[in-house]
Amino acid sequence: MQHPPIEPTPSYAAATAAIYAVAFVTGAIVMSFEMLGSRYLNPYFGSGIYTWAALISTVLIALTAGYFLGGTLADRTVSPALLALTVIIGSVYLLALPSFAQAVLEAVLAAIDDIRLGSMISALALMFFPVTFLGMYSPFAIRLLLRSAQRSGRVSGAVYGISTAGAIVGTLGTTFFLIPAIGARAITLTLGTLGLLAGLLLLALTRGRAAAVLVVIALAAPSVPAGRAENLIDEGVRTGMLGRPDGRLAHIETEYNDVFITKRGHQLVMSFQIKGWDYTESVSNLLDPDDLPLRYAQVMTIATSYPQAPRKILMLGLGGGSISTYLGRFMPDAAITTVEIDPGVITAAKTYFGLRESARMRYLAGDGRVFLTRNSELYDLILLDAYRGGYVPFHLLTREFYGLVKQRLAPGGAAAFNVHDGSKLFASTVMTLGEVFAALDLYPTGRGEVIAVATAAPIDAQTLEGRAAALQKQHGFRFPLPDMLRRRMDKPQSQAAGGNVITDDFAPADVYDVMGRDLRRKK
Repeated sequence: MQHPPIEPTPSYAAATAAIYAVAFVTGAIVMSFEMLGSRYLNPYFGSGIYTWAALISTVLIALTAGYFLGGTLADRTVSPALLALTVIIGSVYLLALPSFAQAVLEAVLAAIDDIRLGSMISALALMFFPVTFLGMYSPFAIRLLLRSAQRSGRVSGAVYGISTAGAIVGTLGTTFFLIPAIGARAITLTLGTLGLLAGLLLLALTRGRAAAVLVVIALAAPSVPAGRAENLIDEGVRTGMLGRPDGRLAHIETEYNDVFITKRGHQLVMSFQIKGWDYTESVSNLLDPDDLPLRYAQVMTIATSYPQAPRKILMLGLGGGSISTYLGRFMPDAAITTVEIDPGVITAAKTYFGLRESARMRYLAGDGRVFLTRNSELYDLILLDAYRGGYVPFHLLTREFYGLVKQRLAPGGAAAFNVHDGSKLFASTVMTLGEVFAALDLYPTGRGEVIAVATAAPIDAQTLEGRAAALQKQHGFRFPLPDMLRRRMDKPQSQAAGGNVITDDFAPADVYDVMGRDLRRKK
């Protein structure tokens, strides 16, 4: 059964205005999503011409399909409700996209070596469906608005003109403002929410009071998590670094370190040079602020699964700030304090890596142990990644220090430590942690580091799995917590064999760091 075009009624003007307004919104969403597509594809296929060709071609293919489908469907049933439904379907897809985009991209990357083919298939997989549905809007809207053949040119020009104006706003707004401000995941969810509300509004104005109730419910219901809306990274700084040539960008002599900033493709590296050796302290992906290029940093995030509610986090050691900003962006309710002994490192992290402070993200200069001694605040999670070159300062390895960390944990809290494997110092660290904490889990990274997570009381495996799954569902971490959990080592205390308890009185850390390393490499 065909529905007639919208007739002149008291609500006709409002419905017409709504159709034009939603044309603007759909145009903005399509072009915003095209610009945003680069943020999804670049970490996997680079930022070259092939990626952009794939994105542009996909949008054109989808719009072509949408125009044909929309026009054909409009001729068969001129229904305002169906027009609204096309917008709603495309928008719901956008809301769901962040939950599966990474899996799709990783699957394509693993199956296809050719960058051109891989980027094209990935773009089609992520973008074709929603853009097709949004592309159906313009021809369908024109059919609804036409009341006579004499007005066809004016109506068509108005719909496409308004939609194109929206596309301009979407393009500039996304690239100039949204991407630097809130990141890809948050933008995707924002676009989906905006489209959903626009579709519901159109449905309400064309279908009466019952649909209006749906709009009220949608507005009153808890909103979809907006993701990492707070601007913790200055994208302008990172864009500037991305434009610099590869190689050494800076050498900074501080009171504690020789700090080197080096660009390698789209990665920015902070390293310390000690006795002629270069030690990598931090690596950031300039194209993707949510990436953690170093494996140990990815694994260290498993520690968030141990506290019941990790809302107050302390990190000792900054580097380029990749871990603290990762947690801050994915956990918008968490307050994170990072203590770094070298003020020059904090300055370098802000200058070159674009770190920004906020009310809940603080960077403080000071010795980690001194900070814990002078501040009696309790934390749900304490992370220790305080390396100076290839070693942890000895006073952050002793039984007394671990006891201090334990005192500063809130009930049910946890502490995580980045420890280098393959030496007597590793065995001694495990033994010392076991002396202080009732429970200790070890997570090998496969790259020479082990993440040790310690708690005042054991947590059974089922509870830990449930917390990891719940946190992953709530925050959508880039590196899934359940995957990290599977790295947990059986019988961690067996790693303490041959070690000694390290104390403030007896801490031969430098000697222990060498002992056993060559022997373990031969095994």
